[in-house]
Amino acid sequence: MAAFFKNNIFTVLLLLYTAVNCFSQDSAMAFKVKQYTLRAEKYLDKEKALQPMYSVNTNGISIYESPQTKLKGDNEFHISLDKIDDFKLLLKNLPAAQVFEIYKKGDYDKTALSLPPVKNVPSMADQIYSPGIKKLTGFKIALDAGHTAGDFEMGLVEKKCLKFKCDSVHGLKDSIAIAEGTLTFATAKLLKDKLETEGAEVIMTRPVNGITAFGVTFEDWMKTNYKTAVDSLYKAGKLTLKQKQFYLSSKANNRDKFGTIFKDSELEKRAEIINKYKPDFTIIIHYNVDETNTGWRKPADKNFNMTFVAGAFMRNDLSTPKKRFEFLRLLISDDLEKSIALSSAMVKSFEKNLNVKTASIKDAKYLISGCLPTDENGVYCRNLQLTRYILGPLVYGETLYQDNFSECVMLNKECDKTKNERVQQVAEAYFQGVLNYVKGK
Repeated sequence: MAAFFKNNIFTVLLLLYTAVNCFSQDSAMAFKVKQYTLRAEKYLDKEKALQPMYSVNTNGISIYESPQTKLKGDNEFHISLDKIDDFKLLLKNLPAAQVFEIYKKGDYDKTALSLPPVKNVPSMADQIYSPGIKKLTGFKIALDAGHTAGDFEMGLVEKKCLKFKCDSVHGLKDSIAIAEGTLTFATAKLLKDKLETEGAEVIMTRPVNGITAFGVTFEDWMKTNYKTAVDSLYKAGKLTLKQKQFYLSSKANNRDKFGTIFKDSELEKRAEIINKYKPDFTIIIHYNVDETNTGWRKPADKNFNMTFVAGAFMRNDLSTPKKRFEFLRLLISDDLEKSIALSSAMVKSFEKNLNVKTASIKDAKYLISGCLPTDENGVYCRNLQLTRYILGPLVYGETLYQDNFSECVMLNKECDKTKNERVQQVAEAYFQGVLNYVKGK
């Protein structure tokens, strides 16, 4: 027996190496399956109803057009586990629209054979800097100031404004008129200055107050682009003939036109600007209101901060190839985990610097009905358009309640909201959140 082992030692070692290597590969595959399955269940599948639309196993990840096609084994897209890192490089370095075209080809394993290699382009923020360098040197940051209103009249069109009458009996000494878009723009402008002072490169999706992401006012967009937009939505099947006729008639007012025709396309434009810029992370700035304050005709008592990241797809949220592609991107990338870390740093800064509590899931009905809580306090997965469209880490901030009795009085001061003390405090809270996130990376 000893002679056998002596004469066949190489064969024995080879068998042992093969066995260990196979075990290691199997363990790695099992880990990946567990990782992607957990990410889907924890962050993406709000109603636990999406499993008929995808599968994760040792063969890879498959996306299906419908439960029926899954039963037939007819996938819309398939990728092996060992090709996922390669696909993530495409998501990082190519335009999303180009990667979507690759998705539509169906089987990535076969498609990849004909694709030119894509090199990983490291972010400047990944470099190590010596002491004395500005804290944000090398970082590219995108800021999206929510909504478009540059004045109260546009706030009325957007339905994103507050108007309270003077009520001295209940302590409201002055009338209140606030358009959220003016608050978010001023916050973004102040934050941009702070970030650039620390060495960051920063863009704003709407760099001028009252100007949309298209680079013009809503009124000018209506004059030059409205009819074309209606025709495009009709041709894409998103409007019926009757709807098209209504939106092209005098019966449709600006509120109707803004909500149905303009808003979604402008959000897509914001995401296009951001994704082309390829920031290290994106900050989406909003101010919140109390959902139970019906009509927002008077101040309320509630006041909370919260943040959103992508996820929480509902039962019917995978109805198109584009939406299923977005689901896949979130499933295989680490954007969600990075977004949660960024959002956690931000919401902690909100609470500390604004002296406003962080919302628990029971503090708003929509947090229960439309969101998934993460392990971080005040950070919720929510399937908003921008959280779904924008690539890379992001935070969708909702600071304080504008309609809170104390907040509305403070926010109502100053015509130029960059001079408003409370807005300045919100900008500082975002800034400190960024510094804390970068410090903890």
